[in-house]
Amino acid sequence: MSKKTNDIIVIGFALFAMFLGAGNLIFPPTLGHLSGKDWFFSLLGFLVTGVGMPVLGIISMGKCDGHLSNFTKNINQLFGTFFIIFVMLIIGPLFAIPRTAATTYEIAIRPNFGISSVLSSFIFFAITLFFVLTPNDVIDRVGKFLTPALIAVLGLLVIKGFVTPIGKPSDPSVDKIFLRGFKEGYQTMDALGSMILATIVISSISSKGYTDKKSLLRMTIWTGLIACIGLGLVYGGLVYVGATGSTVLPDNLSRTEIVVRSSELLWGRGGRIVLGLAIGLACLTTSIGLTATAGDYFSKRFKDDISYRATVIIICVVSFFLSNFGVDNIISIAGPILEVIYPVAIVLIVLNLFAEFIPNKYFFHGAVIGTLSISVLQGWVAAQDLINNLLIKLEAFPAMDQVGMSFNTTINVLKTLPFEGIGFPWLLPALGFSLLLGFGYIIMQKTEKAPSMKGDSQKKDE
Repeated sequence: MSKKTNDIIVIGFALFAMFLGAGNLIFPPTLGHLSGKDWFFSLLGFLVTGVGMPVLGIISMGKCDGHLSNFTKNINQLFGTFFIIFVMLIIGPLFAIPRTAATTYEIAIRPNFGISSVLSSFIFFAITLFFVLTPNDVIDRVGKFLTPALIAVLGLLVIKGFVTPIGKPSDPSVDKIFLRGFKEGYQTMDALGSMILATIVISSISSKGYTDKKSLLRMTIWTGLIACIGLGLVYGGLVYVGATGSTVLPDNLSRTEIVVRSSELLWGRGGRIVLGLAIGLACLTTSIGLTATAGDYFSKRFKDDISYRATVIIICVVSFFLSNFGVDNIISIAGPILEVIYPVAIVLIVLNLFAEFIPNKYFFHGAVIGTLSISVLQGWVAAQDLINNLLIKLEAFPAMDQVGMSFNTTINVLKTLPFEGIGFPWLLPALGFSLLLGFGYIIMQKTEKAPSMKGDSQKKDE
């Protein structure tokens, strides 16, 4: 095997492992359980946001030379900075990293060992720190040692599910199957994570000698494809396993309970151990990748104030405390935020793939404005349960009626938008605003009512 092929496989497997975290193992079985006989259509929706967009995100970052500043250079500088920091916090210490430890406890530790979530999370983040304190070796360590073990364990679960299915898939228990899969893919946070994880992956590729732009992009594409194939196979298997259990397991189980019960039906008592290994390895590899990348980003942005070592320690401490809130609470709070930010990430990923063909930055500006105008409404609707529960606790019953009317109005507005049924209600507004501002600027240039971008650039440089 040539050095290039070996590098592609090792880095590609590492990327696959870092993507394959807590959400990736929790959501597919539940999605299959809900969709039953229509599991394949829900899988397609999940693959769009859970595989397609993350891989495009890696390639998009490759075209930006792996620099987050290049990824957001065509939008407002202040918004771009806020966007990256916000994404880093979402897939870092606020949601994604704590969820890895919480999921490890609820599925791998609690069913098998009699220790508290506090002790479990402490051990989890101690191991994470061990790996991330030497960041140059993170990719190789994950790719060479942890990923093969992860693949073997997941293979046992998926293959057993195909050879001896739990049962026959039932009729679906939810509507809009494709849309349900599409939205479940949001919770993996992988499109957001792709922008961040790409920085450490591309840095690893460069450190192996692939420094010119063409070689760097080609290596990035190949490693992204390896991760894509691996994720697709695992997701397909787990969705199918969940679907076969839809006639056996009740519908009122939580996501983690569906995963645990499915593994027990497949493997008996040994299922808990097999599942625990899978969850522990998947969550640990994701935690390592996200912690190392977030630590690198914040230490460089605030390089005069804090070191990389201190940054990753702070991230682990914050994540340790938040992880003890539990998986369901973390998912509930993250949902509305992801509804707002995820569509913006998708738009920026796609636009950066074709940036050289876009005449000016105002096409970017318009697309972001149009997307946000709808995604904020989606986030408001997604926050309905959280807001209602808060108002109930505050006994603010008149306010509940007014908020309820607002929710209903917003839902009716969203239903009138094209492509709402497949998860893209923001597509036409994004396209409309993009064309309006982009071509509007071109028209203004031609009528000499706007300064040229070249002049703007020169003034900025001066």
